Amino acid sequence: MMIRLKLEKLWQATAVLVFAFSSCSKDIALGTDPYAGGKESLGVGFYTNYASPEVAKPGELVDFYVKGLKPYLDNIEFTINNTKVEVVSAKDSLVTIRVPAQISSGDAKIIVDGQVFYGPRLEVEGNAALDENYGIVNGFLGSVYDILPNAGGFIITGSFINFENEAVDNVPEDKKVFRNGIHFIGADGKSNDAMKFGEGVKSGTINSIAKTSDGKFVIGGGFSTFNKRGVYNIARLNSGGSLDTMIVDVINTTDDPKNSLDTVSAFNGGVLSYPIQRVFTMADNKIVAVGNFKTYYKIDYTYSSRDNRRYLVTEARNVIRMLPDGSLDSTFALNNLGANGSISDAALIDNERILIIGSFTSYNGSPAPGIACIKSDGSVDPAFNLSGNIERIFSVTYNALLKKIAISGLIHKLGHGGKVNGVAVLNTDGSIDNQFVLGDIGNTVANFAQILDNGRVVVKGTFETYNGIGRPSLLLLEKDGSLVQKYNSQAPFSGTVYKIVETKSSLGLPALLIGGSIYQYGSKSIGNLFRLEVKE
Repeated sequence: MMIRLKLEKLWQATAVLVFAFSSCSKDIALGTDPYAGGKESLGVGFYTNYASPEVAKPGELVDFYVKGLKPYLDNIEFTINNTKVEVVSAKDSLVTIRVPAQISSGDAKIIVDGQVFYGPRLEVEGNAALDENYGIVNGFLGSVYDILPNAGGFIITGSFINFENEAVDNVPEDKKVFRNGIHFIGADGKSNDAMKFGEGVKSGTINSIAKTSDGKFVIGGGFSTFNKRGVYNIARLNSGGSLDTMIVDVINTTDDPKNSLDTVSAFNGGVLSYPIQRVFTMADNKIVAVGNFKTYYKIDYTYSSRDNRRYLVTEARNVIRMLPDGSLDSTFALNNLGANGSISDAALIDNERILIIGSFTSYNGSPAPGIACIKSDGSVDPAFNLSGNIERIFSVTYNALLKKIAISGLIHKLGHGGKVNGVAVLNTDGSIDNQFVLGDIGNTVANFAQILDNGRVVVKGTFETYNGIGRPSLLLLEKDGSLVQKYNSQAPFSGTVYKIVETKSSLGLPALLIGGSIYQYGSKSIGNLFRLEVKE
C-alpha cells in the first residue's frame, strides 16, 4: 500500500513537470539555423598542384587544371597574387589565363558564383631573383643587424647564435665552434677562416661595426664580454677578429705574483645601462657612439685588482666621441642635454656629421622633429632644417657616392612641399629631393629605405600592394618612385630589413646582400641573410 501511494505521488509530480514544460515551451523562441542559407559546394577545384608552365613572363599564356567548371564557364574570375588576370579560355577542366603586364608571383585563385577556390603558385619571371648559387642554405639563427665588406668577404653582426648549424659547444675546448653575434663569410656565402672571433659575444647583440683607418674594427651593441674578456657595449678588434688587448699593472690582493698583471681590452671606455645603436669611425681614428645611454665609464687600473675594478663615470648622453684609447673626447659637447626621447638609428654623412632619428622633439634644447644633424663639434647643425608633418621616422640611410639621404616612416609632409607618402630622399643640407615620390601603399607603413649607387631606391614596409597591384613588401623602385615590373616580380617577402650592401652575384652581375630578421623571399625560406641578383 505504501509503495503504491509513493508511486502515485511520483506519477503526479512527473505529470506536473511535463505539463509545466509543455506550457512553457509555447513561449520558447528557437534560434535561427546558423547553416541555413549557406551555399552548397559547387564541386569546383584545382586537381593539379602546378600550372603549365610553372614560370611565365608577362604577356604569356598559362594553363590551370580545374574540375567542375562546365556549369559556370561564363561566371568565373581568376587572380594571381590577388591581381585579376584575363581568362583567355575556360573549359570544364582547363582554364587558360594571360599573365598581365603588371603582376608579382603568387597563388592562383578562382572565384565562381561568389565562392573562392585556391590553386597552385605561379612564378612570374623577372630580372631580380635569389642568387641560386650562393652558398647559404640555413643561414643565421638570429637577426642580422650590420654587414661590413672586408677582405673579399663580409663581416656579419647581429643577435644570432649559429650559422649553417656549424656551432658546437659541448666538446673539448679545441673543437668548439662559435657563431655568437659576429661571423665572417666569404663572397660565396660560406664560413671563411680569414677572420676568427673566438667565442664572440656569448650573451648579447652586436648592432653595428665600423673599420678604423689602421685596419682594425670597432663594434657596438649590448654586450658585456667579447671572447670572455670584459667590455661594456663597445670594443675594438684586431684585423684578424681577435679582441685588441693590453697588459696592465693592477693591485695584487694575493700571494701569487701573476695577479699583479691583467690582460684587458685596449679600448678603455664604454657606456652603462643601455646598448649602443651605432658606431662610426672618423678620419683621425676617433670613434662616435650613438644610443640611449646617459653615462660613460672607463676603468682606473691604478686602483683596480683582477677581481675588482674602480670605475670613473661621467654623464654623457646619446652621442659621444671617444679617442683611440677609449677616453672621452671632452671637446665634443661633453655636457649636452641630448634627446628628450629615444634614438633608434643614425647615419654618418660627409664623413663628419651624424644624422640621428627617433621619437624625440628636441636635441640639446633645439627643436628636432624626430631627426637632428650633429656637427663635428657635437652641436646641432642649424643649417639642416627639416620640418613638416613628421609623426615618426623609422630608418635613415646614406649613399656616400650620390650624397643622398633616405628616410622612411610615418612622414606625411615635409617643408613647404606636397604630400610625402612615407619615404623621402634628402640632400645633405636637409632639403628635399622632389624627384622621388613613393606611390600608393594604402594605409600601411614604409619602415626602411636605401638609395643604391645607380639611384634606385629599395623600400621595405608592411604594404601588400603598390599603386593598386599586389606586390611584395620589398620593392626596388626607380629614381622617381615608379615601379618597373621586371625588378619586382617575386613575392611574398616576410621579415624586416636592417642592412643592404651592394655586391656581385655568383655570375658577376649586380646583386644586393640583404640582412635583417628575414624568413621568406618568394617561395624560399631565408635564414636572415640572402643575396638578390639584379640583372639589367
